Formats: sequence, C-alpha cells, structure tokens
Amino acid sequence: MKQFNLTFLAAMLTVSSVAQQKITVDPDIHYQTMEFFGAADAWSCDFVGKYWSDDAKELIADYLFSQEYDASGNPEGIGLSIWRVNLGAGTLEQPGADIYPYQRRAESYMTVDGKLYDWGKCAGHEYFMQAAKDRGCNQFILFSNSPLVQYTLNGKGYAPTDNAANLREDCYDDYADYLVDVTEHLMDKGFNIPYISPINEPQGDWNTPRQEGSPWRNGEIFRMTKALDEALGRSSRFDDVRIFIGEANRLKMLYTQRPKMFARFDSDSLECPGKQLYFFFDKNSPYYVADLKHMDMEFTAHPYHDHFTSADLREVHRLAAQEIRKYGIDYHSSEWCLLPTSKQYEGITADWCKGNHADIQAALMMARIIHSDFVDADAVSWCYWKGMELRGDHALVSLHATDGDIHKGGYPSANKMLWTLGNYSRFIRPGYVRIALDGADDLDTLAATAFVSPEGDRVVVVFVNSSFEEKPVELSMPKGWKKKVTAVTSYRTDARHDLARTVTGEGTSHVIGARGVTTIVFDL
Repeated sequence: MKQFNLTFLAAMLTVSSVAQQKITVDPDIHYQTMEFFGAADAWSCDFVGKYWSDDAKELIADYLFSQEYDASGNPEGIGLSIWRVNLGAGTLEQPGADIYPYQRRAESYMTVDGKLYDWGKCAGHEYFMQAAKDRGCNQFILFSNSPLVQYTLNGKGYAPTDNAANLREDCYDDYADYLVDVTEHLMDKGFNIPYISPINEPQGDWNTPRQEGSPWRNGEIFRMTKALDEALGRSSRFDDVRIFIGEANRLKMLYTQRPKMFARFDSDSLECPGKQLYFFFDKNSPYYVADLKHMDMEFTAHPYHDHFTSADLREVHRLAAQEIRKYGIDYHSSEWCLLPTSKQYEGITADWCKGNHADIQAALMMARIIHSDFVDADAVSWCYWKGMELRGDHALVSLHATDGDIHKGGYPSANKMLWTLGNYSRFIRPGYVRIALDGADDLDTLAATAFVSPEGDRVVVVFVNSSFEEKPVELSMPKGWKKKVTAVTSYRTDARHDLARTVTGEGTSHVIGARGVTTIVFDL
C-alpha cells in the first residue's frame, strides 16, 4: 500500500479558511454491541484451496484475516472476525451437472452414491478455515444454499419449481443429520462453529442452473428449523451452536409481503416467505420457533435491491428496525454485494462501468449501506458476500486464473471493497459498542459512526464521504474522555489509497478526504 500523498497532506493541514463541521462523540451513550464482520467462501474458495500455490493462498488469507501491520504502519489485511463456509449440495461431482459458471458447482462431504461420508473432501474450504484460524479468526458460520442433491426432489442443486423447497418429504431429518455431522467433523478439527444457516434466500426462485439454490415456504422453513434443532440436541457438545434463521433476500421481507410473490406461492399468505419476523417470532404464529433450544432472538437478512436512492435506503432500514424492535430481535446483515440491476444507484456516477467491482464507486455504495445498517437498523454484525472470485466478480479479492482455468492456479489482487470493509472490520472488533455521534449523518455527503472498545481504552470513528469535496471536521468528546486521549491514528481508503495510514490533522481538527472512507482511532 502506498504512503499518503504529500501534496494532499499539505492541503489538509492548511484548512483554517474552511468552516469546520462540528461533530460530537459521546462514549457514555451506548447502542448495539457488535458481534463480528465477515465474508463468505463461496464459490471459488474450494478450488483455490486445492489447486493454487501456497504463496497465492497465503496472500489471500492475509488480505482477509491478517491483523498485522507492515513496516509503515499500514494494515496487511482487514482482520475479518468470522468466515462463512459454504456446505455445498454436491453438484461438482454430479454426472450431467449443468450449473454455470462452473465454479458455482460445489462439493459436499457425501459420496456420490449417498451412502458414506468422505472427510477428505472439501479440502479447499478447510484450507482457508485453518488459514483464518491461524490469523486469529476462529469463528465460522456453516451455510447452505441447497439441500444435498441426494435429498432433492429432482436430484439437482436447483429447484424444479419456484415456490417450494427442493427437498424430499422423507429427507428433512437426513439433511439435518448431515449438517450436524459436518459440524462435528469440523469441531473435531478445532474449528469453532457458533452458527448453522440451513436456508438461503427462500424468496428466490432458484429454478434455473445459475447456482445452487432452493425456494422455501414458511412451513418448510419451520419444519427444517425444528429438524435441525432436534439433530443438534443429540449431544451436549452442540449446546452453544445456534441456528441462523432467515437469510432473507431483502430487508422488506422482515415486515411486509410482496404482491409478486403471492402469485408464485399460490396467493397463500401463510406460506409466502414474507413478514418473516411475525411468522417465526410472534407467539400467535403457527411457525413460532423462538422457544427452540438452539434458536436465539436473531434474524439474518440481505439488504439487496430495496433502494436506489439514499432516502429509500434509510426508509427501508427504519421500517425494518420498527419490526426488529417490536420482537426484540438482533439483526445480522449477513450478505451484500452490488448485484446487477437495470437501475442506477444514487451516489454512483453515470460514467461508472457496470460490473466494475474493484473501484471506489462500488465500495462507497457498500459503506453507505453499512452505515445505514448500523445507524438505522441497529445491525449487530455485517458480512460481505464473496471473499474471492474469478475476475473479481462481486468479490473482495479478484482471482486471475492462468489461462482462465481455476484449476491451473493464478494470482490474486485486492479490490477497493476489501479495504473499505477493512475500515470497519480491522478496527471495530467483537464486543465494541456503537456510541452516540451527532453532526454527520448524510449519506450523500458525510456520514459517520463511532464505537468504543469493551475496555473503554479505544474510540473508533468511521467517516464515509460520498461527496466530491473534502470535509474539515472538529471532533469533540465529553471532557472526561477528551483528557484520556493519548494517540490519534487515521487510515484511509479512496481511489489512490488502500487502508493506508494517513495524517488527517491533529488533536480534534481533521480533514476527511473526498470520495472515500476514513477511520480515525483514538487510543485512550
């Protein structure tokens, strides 16, 4: 990573003629406690772990999990605190498999005939689990996009219809047992598995071979959750494993039903997978699951496609928050990337090339969503979608395969998405608490969030400046806290800098650069 540009530094330190934006941080006013930041290993991770060179794999692992600094004080990686591991449906080995792109076909631990387990499989996934653990990240979410092909209605990893689970009636218990067996296998290897997420985006149609996936009706989600809870109950070693329910494909599914989905689900409001907080956490619902041993008051959702303006983004988050607070739920924002759309997102300029996931434009969009997830919906965690992918497709790390063949190895490169997420994940560690911040809450210009460590010895402020102008700010804290400050360090990601240690000012006066994300760390 390059050192901060000296010309830009000089400009920032001579801003006395520009009015400063007053920002107040109060570490005595607490909001939600942060649990983790993460990303998913789907889909290319298994191939990279098996076929790429050690040097390439180690660099990827450093990008994602390292908490070290280089000689200049720049972070070597973004220090993810959880890693989402894909438990594939077994389409990779399936004769006649037709999922495309190829790397979206996933391995499973089941033998092709469905009779035995082969614990030597999925070695690429386990390689990166160990690499994460070696770098201080020993928390893993096991998630599944589709039941095993040996258990599906059509013998494929995608569904025959767009309105029901692709799981045979006699295989709910079998599939639950498989998920727990894999959990036990990974625990035996020393991996900490706090969560299993058996269902992904039940609102999706998932009836085409674009990836592994299955739609689910509310009653089917309820049945699968009960089966998994019962399977986890077979041993006390799983007492601390929780079921992640939800993975809703948009936040609106927490509090409303979509008319378009009614047609797909035969206009059955009971089975249509919307209003999901009511269906799973209201005691009057026939699908209430909050009393299950391995269920906590937690729900996962993906903030996709419900917003194209900043106003829409905040309205959806705030409406979701009303429902979240109504039921006392902890909301986990468990997946996001800049999915293709025919519309243009506000805050992304017209000259942006669609499909460019390596630049600061998409990264700023992500940062605005993170801000709203925390401030408007009280999210307790945040996870990106793909940690790595060929050509950087919706990924934190781009994979450049030799001759375009993922089996031949290649080299990685880091995208702006990676470093921008690092402005949060590297410094806001598990147990940090979001605290009050006033004076910067405009997604179109300058928005900021602040956090304090559990020990009270560090305050972290993250600024998202989506405007094309630098923003001089004056930060203030209550007198008792201000006297405790012993050091101030800044890190910046923009078009020219990758989570680079910078100088933004001194004391309480700082300049937040344009079109980028800046983290200021106050050691106390």
